[in-house]
Amino acid sequence: MSEKEKIFEKLANSVVTYNEAAAMAAVSEGLAAGIPAVDIVTKGLSIGIRTVGQRYGEGKVAIPFVMLAAKIMDKATKAALSKVPADQMPKPLATMVIGTVEGDIHDLGSNIVSAVFSASGFKVYNLGHDVPPETFIKKAEEVGANIIGASALMTNTLQVQKILGDKLTREGLREKYIYLVGGGAFPGAEWCEEIGADGFATDVTIGLEVAKKCVAERNK
Repeated sequence: MSEKEKIFEKLANSVVTYNEAAAMAAVSEGLAAGIPAVDIVTKGLSIGIRTVGQRYGEGKVAIPFVMLAAKIMDKATKAALSKVPADQMPKPLATMVIGTVEGDIHDLGSNIVSAVFSASGFKVYNLGHDVPPETFIKKAEEVGANIIGASALMTNTLQVQKILGDKLTREGLREKYIYLVGGGAFPGAEWCEEIGADGFATDVTIGLEVAKKCVAERNK
């Protein structure tokens, strides 16, 4: 194994083991060795967060540890990219506006999605909980978003996902945005089809893959 490969392994392992000090040390070691900052993120840290996400999907890791891993990766990523000139910064995979819909006060799920998506190369604007449809749209227009993500964790707020989709259609914006939905109350593919969303997920790792697939298809 080359020295560069050893550093990539250290970066990934630091995220998998939730070791912030090790992550920051590995970033410094990588930069000192002349490894490009983008490679430090994509070939080291990203491998770690992907592993944590897979373990979460398999039921081997609890939500708080996913959040911790994502926060460590986010801090390490910012440290790696801090010295990169603005014109050389990697372009985000997409810009996403996310929130929990109006009437729903639960935002743990959307916070997890925000952290993992941010750590995976997305620019994310998290609007929090109890977000009206018009606020999603206003923020998406303001920041030039590609994706709108609406979460519902209560069965009586699911309908707001449909209201948001209908509002996008009425305002002639439906084709402008990738519309993704999910949350603990989400009933599945039939509801996604009924409200005309582009994709759904109730698991952050699946959601990440759905988002990447939708972005790739949109960019064709």
